[in-house]
Amino acid sequence: MPNNIDHNILERDIDVDDLGLLEDWGRYLAPDPNDNKIPMTSTQIRKFFGEMKRIQAGFSNLNSEIILLDPKIAYAVGRAKKEGKHKQYKIEEFYKLVSPLLKKIKQNEIRYKRFVKIIEAIVAYHKAYGGS
Repeated sequence: MPNNIDHNILERDIDVDDLGLLEDWGRYLAPDPNDNKIPMTSTQIRKFFGEMKRIQAGFSNLNSEIILLDPKIAYAVGRAKKEGKHKQYKIEEFYKLVSPLLKKIKQNEIRYKRFVKIIEAIVAYHKAYGGS
């Protein structure tokens, strides 16, 4: 599993040095025949990503919903675990990655835009490494 992303990344723009870690996360979340953990599905990513983009589009009216992204992804983790008892799901590690970042945003638009860029990069790498 890749290293966690330091929440201080929300205080600055993403730079070239950050891309390696974001790529590692995208690769990790994608299917890997050598890993017995269940990868994140495109449906799981789309639901989370769609909510993020909806908030971003109406930020001034919806910024209070940022913190609600945390329980939404936690629900997805619980749902995945219920469907496949005794299996390990990469969505759980994704939740552990994004939860501290979401809490650090605190309805700040600049931090939120940076968070969206981080997730966009991870999603792009996920797709590049065979995420469905």
